[in-house]
Amino acid sequence: MAILKPIVLATLALAAHSTAQSANPGVGSNPKATGATEVVTSTTGPNGSEDWLNTGITGGGWNPPFLSIDDVYHVSLDNFYNGIGSACRQYDGYFQSAGSKYSVDPVILAVIAMQESSCNANAGGPTPGLMQVSCANYPNGQCTDSIQDNVDAGTHYLASQLDASGGNAIKAFGSYNGWFTKGSGLNGNKGLTQDYPCSAEGKSNGVPQNLDYLHQVMNGWLMGLDVYGADNWIGTYKCDQSCDNGSLC
Repeated sequence: MAILKPIVLATLALAAHSTAQSANPGVGSNPKATGATEVVTSTTGPNGSEDWLNTGITGGGWNPPFLSIDDVYHVSLDNFYNGIGSACRQYDGYFQSAGSKYSVDPVILAVIAMQESSCNANAGGPTPGLMQVSCANYPNGQCTDSIQDNVDAGTHYLASQLDASGGNAIKAFGSYNGWFTKGSGLNGNKGLTQDYPCSAEGKSNGVPQNLDYLHQVMNGWLMGLDVYGADNWIGTYKCDQSCDNGSLC
């Protein structure tokens, strides 16, 4: 299992974006990501464009492009904790332990916890806790009240998806949100399409997939941006995961 390359920033130079819908996290533009830009916008960012990350969802089904976990750009863990991820700092020991156990960079685990539960260990739902992961991934396949078990379960699932995809961060992150590719048996055996989350089949399989998820993770949370707050302009589908008012997701 490869570990993400840390990009340590002397300062996190974010653009003033209280009104402007763009920000510069200062990590540069990833040469291995199509459509990558130094500045994060609603449709692009350092780890590629949303159209590229979502390849196939407007056609025959999601066919994720390849971006190695080694090559993903992100802010440093300290910068994340000192910024929008401050609520996650108290759980650093759990992220460090699970990261060491499964060879996953702890900043990735903190980012996932922030995205999934806003770093709230008491978050409920069918997949409770920090990492909002299925109980099937826990030791013995049963949820426990242990925060470490929860972080280990989420990390184990992410690591398994990275292994299965040959280290493809895009496919692994998508899988964490329920995205799927051809051959899964879903959606007529196609990959995820934009009309699937709010289709009858999609709704019957639980909470609709967030079609902005990859862009929000790769170019939002990993850049130290608050996708749930001031930076909620990141993404074009504007999923509320309720399928109301004509929403696709």
